[in-house]
Amino acid sequence: MKHRMLTAVFIVLCVAATSSFASDPKLDGAYKFVGLKFPGGAQTEAEAKGMIVVHGNYLAFVKVSVDRKTWDQNEPQDERMKKIVAAFQGLSATAGAFEIQGATILLKQVAQANPASMGTISKWEFKLEGGKLTLKPGTNPDVEFTFERLK
Repeated sequence: MKHRMLTAVFIVLCVAATSSFASDPKLDGAYKFVGLKFPGGAQTEAEAKGMIVVHGNYLAFVKVSVDRKTWDQNEPQDERMKKIVAAFQGLSATAGAFEIQGATILLKQVAQANPASMGTISKWEFKLEGGKLTLKPGTNPDVEFTFERLK
């Protein structure tokens, strides 16, 4: 009787774990940036390049403006510094471990382009439809990033 009870409990736990695992979206993969919408404007992949790579419960994201200027060490320091500052203003990046709660990604930012955000948790509402991933920052739901899964 005890053996049957343990077997029944084991089966119930396996079914619960399997259905829970099956209901989670399969985010693993690499996605290219295709667009950003925000109040008063938008940005397309013609203006910025970027990617999100998801593996297990880790995520890394980077996006850069395509019109960033390069600099040369032989340029006058003032001119070089203006180009360096402008280049990093066109950079967005974050990476860390995440967990999913419903339709929200909770990302513990281990690395972040903004030093004030390192070590914090960012919340992202997400929707995965086929190969299209849509993310909205929890702090600003009027902003929407769109990515396409790479093959």
